Amino acid sequence: MALLAAGCATPVYENSLPWAEGWRVGKVSRVEATDQDLAFYKRRCKADQLDREQERFAIVQWREVGRSRWTVARLPADVAVVAGEPVYVKVWDCSAALVKREMN
Repeated sequence: MALLAAGCATPVYENSLPWAEGWRVGKVSRVEATDQDLAFYKRRCKADQLDREQERFAIVQWREVGRSRWTVARLPADVAVVAGEPVYVKVWDCSAALVKREMN
């Protein structure tokens, strides 16, 4: 009797954004995070991750086990997004910049 072994593989988005490191598929919920948003998300971020005055942040919705979740992600100055746009977000790292999804 032959045994088939299947390993658990986790996806790597865009060849450089590993799911195992926290990257998830999401969509922009709000382009500019407010001070109130940043105060709320600061509870789960490292102390200095949201204190950059020159940085912009977006609120991103993603799904976990069928439930909607939201997080804050750094929005690079050279990246333009709109609400509803698909992105990749590193959900447990508030300092990581979101990455636009290239939809072909």
